[in-house]
Amino acid sequence: METKEQPKAEMSQGDAYIQNMQIMNSIVAEMKEIPVLPSEVPTDVHALQRVEFPDSGGILTYMDGYDQPYKGFPYFEFVEKIDVIKKTTRGTLSSLYHSFNSRPWYQKALFLLVPWVATDVMRSMLYTFWRAVDRYKIKTLRHCTAIRELHRALSIEMPNESKDSRQFRTQIRDLVCMFLEFDNAYRYRFQDIIVELDKGALEKNVGKEIVRLLEIMQSREKTVEIKDTWTLVKFFLPLYLRFNRKLSKAITVILKEIDLEKVKLEVEDEFFCKPRKDYQFGFM
Repeated sequence: METKEQPKAEMSQGDAYIQNMQIMNSIVAEMKEIPVLPSEVPTDVHALQRVEFPDSGGILTYMDGYDQPYKGFPYFEFVEKIDVIKKTTRGTLSSLYHSFNSRPWYQKALFLLVPWVATDVMRSMLYTFWRAVDRYKIKTLRHCTAIRELHRALSIEMPNESKDSRQFRTQIRDLVCMFLEFDNAYRYRFQDIIVELDKGALEKNVGKEIVRLLEIMQSREKTVEIKDTWTLVKFFLPLYLRFNRKLSKAITVILKEIDLEKVKLEVEDEFFCKPRKDYQFGFM
């Protein structure tokens, strides 16, 4: 197991960097109309003790005040990129949902006759988000155990897969894995709910089984905002899968491939789950 330690010269450079960042942040705060949003104010700050890179993979971050190491290293620049993608996706889905519902029935019917529009929109959004995280991708070995298993399942080539389909799948893989690695709220939700997967039911009707999992997760949410997010996903995803049979089959293959023992919440994960006030985890 490798432990990362900094020499004194690097530590002094680090102190200078922190001082410069503090000065720049104060200048930026003076420039902005709204210096800091309530959601941007740190509420749980702990001093970093050390970071370890186990030979078996992953990253373990040790902090003051915690009995267990955190799986991963939540570097602010990575986290901010993921947060922008999350908020953009949620805002887009919400806007589309309300816009679609406000349309007369005949316009909705016409839209359903051209499902390729939804595919083109989805692919363009995916590519835009993938480009945003591509520069920040971390080594597969350094993902936490659950995300390494998801990455492995998403790396399996589909039967008769075209070059374009392979590229689409790998972009989804990179984006989903980076998203879950650096947004622990959604990573823990994924780990909590994926163990409820019924692989037999999945093979019979992938859309119905995914909706069932979303409904379980929605029942465990404690905030209206996130409940509404799953409502949007439940509305759009089954509808899209009904018209995109190739994606539907791919999701079935990938989810059946996942080893549920490797993605479940472990002791270290549960330690960080327990203080959360926005979600009631299954083990609780």
